[in-house]
Amino acid sequence: MVYVGETSRSLKERAKEHEADVRLRREKPISEHFNGAGHRVQDMGVSVLTQIRDSSHYYRLIQEFEFIKKFQTQSPNGLNTKNQLDVCYGKLSCKKCM
Repeated sequence: MVYVGETSRSLKERAKEHEADVRLRREKPISEHFNGAGHRVQDMGVSVLTQIRDSSHYYRLIQEFEFIKKFQTQSPNGLNTKNQLDVCYGKLSCKKCM
């Protein structure tokens, strides 16, 4: 399963937040997936898709949306659940599911 998301912060900082969501069992798609049977936070992998120098949040959202479409990460095929313009600097994936 794959999730695509954008952030203005460092990828390392954002990935740590996702890991905390899993450890704390927060009700979020990534947490629910990695807390499911046969998964653990160590199965999580992060890849940079693109680095955007433009500081515009809107531009990042458009790029995120394009990556969600390209990689077909909208639920139920992936972990993206928001039905809005949303993606990308990074791709979070489950190594076990690939």
